[in-house]
Amino acid sequence: MASVLSSLFTRDPKAHFAYELPQTSFYSSKGLSMGRSFRKAEPSEKSTCFWASLDCYGGGAVLKQQAQKLKTMRHPNVLTYLDSIEVDNAFYLITESCVPLSVYISESKWTPVQKEFVVSWGLFQLLSCLKFLHREAKLSHDNLRRSVYVTDAGDWKLSGLECANAFTNARSDLNALALLMWEVFNGFNDDLSKPEAPGKLPQRLRDFYKKIAMPSAAKLDTEELLNECRRPGGFFKNRFVDTLLFLEEFQLKDAREKQVFFSKLKDQLDIFPDDVAKYKILPRLIHSYEYGDAGSHILVPLFKLGRMLDEDEYQRRIVPCLCKLFSSPDRVTRVKLLEKIDEFAAHLTPQVVNEKIYG
Repeated sequence: MASVLSSLFTRDPKAHFAYELPQTSFYSSKGLSMGRSFRKAEPSEKSTCFWASLDCYGGGAVLKQQAQKLKTMRHPNVLTYLDSIEVDNAFYLITESCVPLSVYISESKWTPVQKEFVVSWGLFQLLSCLKFLHREAKLSHDNLRRSVYVTDAGDWKLSGLECANAFTNARSDLNALALLMWEVFNGFNDDLSKPEAPGKLPQRLRDFYKKIAMPSAAKLDTEELLNECRRPGGFFKNRFVDTLLFLEEFQLKDAREKQVFFSKLKDQLDIFPDDVAKYKILPRLIHSYEYGDAGSHILVPLFKLGRMLDEDEYQRRIVPCLCKLFSSPDRVTRVKLLEKIDEFAAHLTPQVVNEKIYG
């Protein structure tokens, strides 16, 4: 609050800017730096700051172009633009919180099975974004390999649209996606310029890799590739992708489908890494209850995911939902809450119990 008030009495553009500009970076490459940021009025709203000097050839100017593209290009799998500022001969771009894909992969602690699941979801998202660019925006990305960022929720998103050109065919983007797939499993290598032997690529991904790595990829259609990979036996057809897609399409499902889904979800949560579970699945569960008819079916997965949270997160994200569940007119929901009271009793303060539950 003090920083917000002080900004009213200074002419420094940074002081009036809505986001904190970081002093240190967690990643730098070719004149571009990335650091942690947040909204000054609400520090819990985390973001990422990209910045580059306008003196650096290509650096700041390219970032400025990127900001202009992101500002107008809205899609679930395009990195979300929040704000930007040009100051002190540098350009700063604020986006949703994210890290480069190479950092995300190198810092991961997945089991081999988890890695395949995570990558299947990420590739599904990238191919979905390419489908949008090719079919709706009529653009080729033409800069895919080093333009993939991963959000706190484990979503893979594209940036780097400053190189986008009018779409003619899918070859350049699909060839780049093939090289990226290879790097995810074999190691990132800036010198890689042509397809290599599959190496550590999963067996189920090899035919797809070969198909999109060749010059004949010019004849391929991204929507047809998505459909092919979502069929039984395809790399995108698995319970990880199925679960996340169901949650994204939750409002379109009927009551019976939702009940079956939640009854299975509690036994499938272990396949999800913590970031996906905490920041992708948990918010969807809470949203499903608040704006849908999930009812008591969300309780078991909700409590299981709640164990991953620290106390501050639990108070902020789970306790408000518990209060609403206790006020539910559905007797079954209230009974099941009491049956599971050992799961959450320690997190309920006397004030919450008196004012929100019994008040």
